[in-house]
Amino acid sequence: MKILLVEDDEGAALVLKNILTHQHYTVDLAFDGETGLSLAQMFLYDLVLLDIILPKLDGLMFCRQLRAQKNDTSVLLLTALDSSTSKVIGLDAGADDYVIKPFDTNELLARIRALMRRKTPSRSSIIQAGNVRLDTSSSKVICNGELLHLTAKEYALLELFLRNSNRIFTQEMLLDYLWSSEEMPLVNTVRAHIKALRRKLKLAEADDLIETVHRFGYRLNSKLDQMKLTTAADTNLPTEIDTTIVNQYKPQYKSQFSSALADIWKRFKPRYSEQITSLEQSITALLVGTQTEEVAQQAQAQAHMLIGSLASFGFTEASCLSREIEKIFRDGIQQSIAQLERLSQLVVALRQELERANVLEPPITVAKRCQRQRFANMKQQPRLLIMDNDALFCQQLIEEAALCGIEAFVAPLTDAKDVIAQNTPDVVLVDLHFSNSVESSLQLLAELTSKNLALPVLVFTEVEDFTYRLKVARLGAQIFLHKPVAPALVMAAVIQVLQRADVTGAKIMVVDNDSQVLDNLHTLLSTWGFQLTLLDNSQRFWDTLNAFHPDLLILDTEMSLSSINGIDLCQVVRNDPYWNHLPVLFLSNRKDAQTVNQLFMAGADDYLSKPIVEPELITRILNRLERLRLQ
Repeated sequence: MKILLVEDDEGAALVLKNILTHQHYTVDLAFDGETGLSLAQMFLYDLVLLDIILPKLDGLMFCRQLRAQKNDTSVLLLTALDSSTSKVIGLDAGADDYVIKPFDTNELLARIRALMRRKTPSRSSIIQAGNVRLDTSSSKVICNGELLHLTAKEYALLELFLRNSNRIFTQEMLLDYLWSSEEMPLVNTVRAHIKALRRKLKLAEADDLIETVHRFGYRLNSKLDQMKLTTAADTNLPTEIDTTIVNQYKPQYKSQFSSALADIWKRFKPRYSEQITSLEQSITALLVGTQTEEVAQQAQAQAHMLIGSLASFGFTEASCLSREIEKIFRDGIQQSIAQLERLSQLVVALRQELERANVLEPPITVAKRCQRQRFANMKQQPRLLIMDNDALFCQQLIEEAALCGIEAFVAPLTDAKDVIAQNTPDVVLVDLHFSNSVESSLQLLAELTSKNLALPVLVFTEVEDFTYRLKVARLGAQIFLHKPVAPALVMAAVIQVLQRADVTGAKIMVVDNDSQVLDNLHTLLSTWGFQLTLLDNSQRFWDTLNAFHPDLLILDTEMSLSSINGIDLCQVVRNDPYWNHLPVLFLSNRKDAQTVNQLFMAGADDYLSKPIVEPELITRILNRLERLRLQ
């Protein structure tokens, strides 16, 4: 489903887009009313999420003009104005529903689903075709009783086909429906996602679900006669607000914040701080009797914007304080001592709330999930060596590591070499400033990352200095963390490093009849710890593939002195039910668009032109292996 979000606060808009995207919605953003209305006129949307107070064209006028153009797209108002009069005016302007800021994210998602059911009575949260069952309330797809793991775009494609079982979609139509205007994908992107979706459906024994209509596009298989749209009555779902998801996106971000939202907060916090500074200046002007009507209106506007902005990041108390400040300015300043004192107290409390939100951490559940996420497949329990003189913090790290299935132990810097010799760790976490000599610490880092040991090292320290960061990076540290840092965040970084180390032990099969190319690839890849099989005879391809069982396949496009080329081999792999998921990376001397398109049509996952550049090749390989791991 495609949503247009019109919100002038960029920070709040990005937070909401992040949440909606995780719910498999495609989202276009507009930061003023005029741009939003233009997008609504040019593109087809299922829903418009609309702030009322907007620059250039306010939300109410947006609604009136949209309805005047006979556009019946559902409109959900987001407003900080909580009076009943404001709600009535919004609904009279043509809005279908409204949510008051600060809003609970679960309520917003439920109202979005309710609007969709109201718009299309047959629309429900559960759709079934053949042996495939999709539940939009939990964003899960079940095939033959097993959970099907899909990407966001694959999920959106499947839902679109299931909900429009008799409709043919061209590639251009799918681009308009499922990709936002800022993504600007090519038509090849649609084919790649259709191919990936079909591959997963085939593995789940539902490969006949989506059919190609020659010269037109794609549709749900017309031969399927088991199509079923489960209605609200069938599943006892409420007809208005859907309450099936409880606490799925409850924004308790003061202590639990996803890394994506933390990045947004870091970017926009200075802007919100400036708005509070403006409020402080306005109240100071009130106290000395120099405030003008214009300044008072600006203060009211700043407080109004902070209501929704801070609520978007989960700072409910700060949002409530902003609302009370806005109400005082809206009702008119009476210049009473009690009122001025109250305003001063509110803005001081607001500033304190903002500063209290200074350190943001990713969800603690990241550390909890890792028990069932990755390390069950490792031959032994990963070992983490910690070198830090903060005993309490070390103990917290040991406990957090245990939750992740990681064995953590502490050693002083002076004994590091002996400890490593006796009990080699899989990863090292070190504070280089807890010894007397920084230079000796840096020397230890160099030894840890040298070819003799080649240990992955994370550095964390209270020192915030670019020159120091540069030295650490040049010596081979993989991650730099700045104290203070939460144990869960440290462990998320450790897991990330361990996962990198895990994929570098993957099995790679290379097929090329140029012995020099094979020698070069062997030199490049063997130093990274990959297990290699190099093949110069394509006739032995199938037997070697089944004997070696690679995690990734590297093929040359053209093979001289052979009637079988890399494209032939790729097609053989894609036609086999067992091997058709295998990542395939092509190497080629040719760069023309026709050749590249031919490679991807044959089933290539990636393409690299010769001559081979080591950093680019390694990056492409690691990215492909990481994607395979996440599937």
